[in-house]
Amino acid sequence: GILREIGSEFEAYVQKEATEPLNQWAELNKSQRWSALFLYKDGTRIDHICRRAPKTLAILERIPRLDIPGRGPTAFFSALDAKTHIPPHTGVNNIRSIVHLPLIVPENTWFRVGNDKRPFKRGEAWVFDDSIEHEAMNDSDERRIILIFDVW
Repeated sequence: GILREIGSEFEAYVQKEATEPLNQWAELNKSQRWSALFLYKDGTRIDHICRRAPKTLAILERIPRLDIPGRGPTAFFSALDAKTHIPPHTGVNNIRSIVHLPLIVPENTWFRVGNDKRPFKRGEAWVFDDSIEHEAMNDSDERRIILIFDVW
């Protein structure tokens, strides 16, 4: 199905570009164990990435989104290595909702927003206000991949 296809677009990019580091959220953990591959970042479309993920881009362009230069939309693949924990953190505002769409999710992966903790399930999106404290864990032996994007 479509989830497998957009997950493969990420995998193909990573495999083809294995010698280059992925973008990372260094301000949170300064680690490649949690990486981001941006299709849109702060309102700017990253064309060289989008060209290699046409199905993902087609889906993202049909979704109502923030369109403010320098702010949004933002959309990216988030890769979390095996045995890696993203510590509790919050977003900077609550003017939009965040969607986490699990694409490649091994067993023993979970996500918590506030007091609500759930296992990641492939294809089951979670929409939330990221100004509420949240964290994630991949306690498996494989990499977890989700698509994260904001909606308006």
